Amino acid sequence: MAVAAMTGLAAATENSAQALDLKETAGTVVVKGVEIPYRLTMPDHPQGAILLIPGSLFSDVDGNYPAMGLAPHTYADLARQLGAKGYAVLRMAKIGPGTGSRTIDPAIAAIHNDFRTRIDVAAAGWRALPRVSGPRVIAGHSEGAVVAFLLAAQPGIDADGVVSLSGPSQSIYAIMRDQVATLNAKPGLEPDLTAFDAAIAAFRAGQALPPGLAANPQTMMLASMPPTAIAYLNSVDQEDVLKAVAKVRQPMLIVQGGRDFSVPARHADALAQARKRLLTEHAFFPELTHFYKHAPANLPPMQAMGIATDSDPAVAEAIARWASRLRR
Repeated sequence: MAVAAMTGLAAATENSAQALDLKETAGTVVVKGVEIPYRLTMPDHPQGAILLIPGSLFSDVDGNYPAMGLAPHTYADLARQLGAKGYAVLRMAKIGPGTGSRTIDPAIAAIHNDFRTRIDVAAAGWRALPRVSGPRVIAGHSEGAVVAFLLAAQPGIDADGVVSLSGPSQSIYAIMRDQVATLNAKPGLEPDLTAFDAAIAAFRAGQALPPGLAANPQTMMLASMPPTAIAYLNSVDQEDVLKAVAKVRQPMLIVQGGRDFSVPARHADALAQARKRLLTEHAFFPELTHFYKHAPANLPPMQAMGIATDSDPAVAEAIARWASRLRR
């Protein structure tokens, strides 16, 4: 998708915010050699504040993926919809090409190849979130949900609640394996994932891909990744998500779409089970995708990723209703 089209979407989002009497301001935080954009959506009389942490891949503040030509604008939709419910929302870009992030010191910035640095980035966003009356909430989408779990458990983070937006319950390589299995599924047959498993075993051992895997359909994408990307994936793979979610003492809302190819609904169930007796609520939307778009039941996964309609406002409604019950 052309940059001009992305710019048009940003302008449309800003116009929508203005129509709802919402003020949108842009800002940046600098974390370990990288400048990262954020956008703050502010209603006239905020009754709470929410930090929205992006997921994996390279997304801008609106939740678009310029490097991939995808424009679901989910984060802009959520910010506008939650703003209309009275919540200030600060949404952040993910570091990467086309997202508006800028490397200031390359030597220091190399540390962002470690997933744990995402906690530092999110903490900077948390500090930039305005102090308003009402609850303060950390919300993370997809991989960003793991960041939210880890941030909420940090000393000095005074969050009143945490929202898992399509958050995973397994390691990144396990999720990728499931996705490859789905894409290679044939009726009545179990997909042969030998090539994928060999590639991941090599990465975990710090080795190069075995010969021949660069041309295998299961591993071509992995073979094209630079060493920095593999280092990042290895660091994500080391996180025990279920232990992380169990350490979140704040109340949690688990949001999940039933037609989510990237993070299927069983992940939401596993997160809830790991929470045991900790205060946890669910918001399940059977017909929604990973980006909270309505999709037909049999729509191919890649087509579902490309849906650019507005995200269903029922998700924001569920978050606002849950957050209104939090005590401060």
